[in-house]
Amino acid sequence: MKRIELQKEDMDELLKKSLTPAALPPEQLNCQVLLRAKERKQMKHQKRIPAAVAAAVCVVLLGSVTVVAARRYFSPSEIAVEFEDNTLAKAFSGEGAVLVNETQESGGYRITLLGSVAGKNLSDYMITNDKGMVEEDKIYTVVAIERADGTPMPDTSSNDYDKEPLYVSHYIRGLDPNVYSLQSMGGGYSTAVRDGVMYRILEMDNIEMFADKGIYVGVSSGTFYDTEAYRFDEGSGEISRNTDYKGVNALFTLPVDKSKADSAAAKAYLEKLRAEWETPAEGSYDFQIGKADAADLAVEGFMNKLTAQNLDEYAAPVESTRKVLTPDKEGTVSYAYELENGAAGSGEFLITQEMKTGEYQIAGYSYSEDALESLLIDVFVLNEDGTVTFVIYQPKQ
Repeated sequence: MKRIELQKEDMDELLKKSLTPAALPPEQLNCQVLLRAKERKQMKHQKRIPAAVAAAVCVVLLGSVTVVAARRYFSPSEIAVEFEDNTLAKAFSGEGAVLVNETQESGGYRITLLGSVAGKNLSDYMITNDKGMVEEDKIYTVVAIERADGTPMPDTSSNDYDKEPLYVSHYIRGLDPNVYSLQSMGGGYSTAVRDGVMYRILEMDNIEMFADKGIYVGVSSGTFYDTEAYRFDEGSGEISRNTDYKGVNALFTLPVDKSKADSAAAKAYLEKLRAEWETPAEGSYDFQIGKADAADLAVEGFMNKLTAQNLDEYAAPVESTRKVLTPDKEGTVSYAYELENGAAGSGEFLITQEMKTGEYQIAGYSYSEDALESLLIDVFVLNEDGTVTFVIYQPKQ
């Protein structure tokens, strides 16, 4: 492989022009946000951990964003443990981790950038690409999100969860954030809500090679990048908040060690992205949606229309999986199931105060590349005697 060396001046010019590709990332990327580790995101967040300790300090106003001194949240390492990712927990406790604890208020939310860590093989849940290669070099960042008025964030098992979606992504100074963000740079995330605070672990390709240019972390309203939330100056490469924006548009600068910058690697990475967009592999994110993407979109579309009220209209219970479970003293039930075709699963479910007796609670789902044919939906019902009925639902054929 020919190695391309690039001088700093050349790299500045390259970033200034943003390497605008002949073909932008496919719009289909904006129809699906990372269904990696579906079971981990949908169910393991139910496990209970101790309450956080609050310690608020001073407030300083900067435009329409309020910057406040950090209170005591769970640490990035503790959140990684919550997702049973011990490797990532150790990385967040190591010397290479960057702990920030900077808080901003925007659009009625208080958002805290807790910390970040980057490197190879830092997680127990490494992703494999369409070529069977492990995507080992990643950056992980943790943010805490809560409502500024103190109203608890809805639990991930609640029907109110994601009614006000928030988009979290890294951005790079000099690169158009509408092109280079979560979807186009190998991104994904996991979410948990504890004591009314949402914690999100953001995972993307390791972009520390751009450390001398500047790396941002943005939290904005919506499911995908909103061009109205931020302003991108093509001349300077700066990304800034749109002060007239009515929603959430917090923007942090990640204090990455500039010695980790590598201009040649940065150029090669950007050209690799362009090549992937122009010559997509089968099953990858491409202009003609691959098989894996079609499955993701089919399942997402089905789950988005599913509610507690219309569940029986679109899906049917697998009676062999029905069980009556008794919660432990913390309100958690453990469950497991196995279908005749060999499909099996297990997990934990936390009973919340929002649950109503007799009402369906869709707690999670899983599927394979067969999409709707393999979709299994975990459903719980709180009974009058305090027990919980668990049953698997499948889409009606």
